[in-house]
Amino acid sequence: MRRIFRPFVTLVATAALAASCLSDDNQTEITYYSDTAITSFSLGTLNRTMVTTSSTGEDSTYIDELDGSEYDFYIDQLTRQVYNPDSLPVGTDAAHVLCSATTKNGGLAIWAFKDEAGEDSLVYLNSTDSVDFTEPQELRVYSNSGLEYAAYTVKVNVHKEDPDSINWQVMGTYAPFTALADMKAFAVDGVGLVVMGRSGSETVAYTYDGSWTEASRLAGSVSGSVVARGDSLYAVMPDGSMVRSHDGAAWTQESVAGDVKPVSLVAAGSGRLYGVAADGRVVSSARSGYGWSVDGQPADMSALPVADLSSAAFALATNSEAERVVLVGNRDRAAYPEDTLAVVWNKVEEYAENSVTHSWMPCNELNGHRLPNMAGLSMAACGSRLLAIGGKGSGPDSPEAYSCVYVSEDYGLTWYADDVFYLPDEFTNGSSTVAAMAVDGDNFIWIICGGTGQVWRGRLNSMGWDDPQTSFTE
Repeated sequence: MRRIFRPFVTLVATAALAASCLSDDNQTEITYYSDTAITSFSLGTLNRTMVTTSSTGEDSTYIDELDGSEYDFYIDQLTRQVYNPDSLPVGTDAAHVLCSATTKNGGLAIWAFKDEAGEDSLVYLNSTDSVDFTEPQELRVYSNSGLEYAAYTVKVNVHKEDPDSINWQVMGTYAPFTALADMKAFAVDGVGLVVMGRSGSETVAYTYDGSWTEASRLAGSVSGSVVARGDSLYAVMPDGSMVRSHDGAAWTQESVAGDVKPVSLVAAGSGRLYGVAADGRVVSSARSGYGWSVDGQPADMSALPVADLSSAAFALATNSEAERVVLVGNRDRAAYPEDTLAVVWNKVEEYAENSVTHSWMPCNELNGHRLPNMAGLSMAACGSRLLAIGGKGSGPDSPEAYSCVYVSEDYGLTWYADDVFYLPDEFTNGSSTVAAMAVDGDNFIWIICGGTGQVWRGRLNSMGWDDPQTSFTE
């Protein structure tokens, strides 16, 4: 690096004096400005250490080049901060970074490095000299008059985590979970995690606030048809009454009106509840209140899932008053022992005035990537994706119990055993097929194991990163 041995302001002043002494009438007048700023900042080619696994399962590393110019830098002129909101990938060498900058009015860009004594060591910014950005650096821009400078803090952000990895951890073991059947888990707005399951002739609810607590008991086996909407849980009791709870502890009876009434609940959107009437028809509640009516029916009602039910709702990007509701489950195993595939239904629900009622549509396209039948199937929405896990299912090609996470990015039409979402190597549910999965508001995936009582929590690293401010208009 070329260091500044004499104050460059002296050179600028000398040049200005020389220009003023020239008496040639044809001499071009030179204007010197006292204001300046960084107007753009970019990176050059960077080195990145990559990790690969050989055919024998051994890890090895190699160096790959990364085009740093693809990462935009934002300049906050108020706080004099320069940074990249989209961090460089994990493994990028931040100690040897090539960079360049442009300035206002031809100002001179100077690095103000600190020497061992803590004094400034001024160095011209040269796009061919590397800079150590393992710590933020100060970049000064001197005006071409030599009278003023602006000091910026330049920070090059590098991810310390692989965005496509999940950090799983065991959140403890709770023995009462091993006594439950028909287990379901919910992340309830404003409350947290609620786990419900059948214990004998009762349905038990447990809540979590750092430790597990038995919150309530309901008469009858209703856990398999409990649904969550917003900040509440809903269930239809054996006598046909509907109950609602905000916290899993206190349950209040809700009115049920209309021509038909549900005997069980199967799904929930943001505005409606969906259930099954005594005659097997799908019914839905009014958006406000609990007036129930027959919902849009698919042509083949024999495909209605009745066991291992989960649902999710996604707002439509093209219509602020519409959403897509997805229902996942299995048919009755005793009646359909040959089933090798799970059942996925979805429908578009519109809430604008005078909207049409859309029918439920089974996702039965023969695309080769349908969700397999899995015992104790549990599904949850994670961002824009659907995740599903389960025990050993029916059929010779059924996956091993809890061997993978199935992921759908098209509302349940196609499913893939994903290499981004995966269960930890140490995960086990013993020989049980009782398990439940939920995703909370911070995008943590929770898995409650009925076989071992273990509770696992994990999150895709990229889903835990903050979205920094990237636009400054004032």
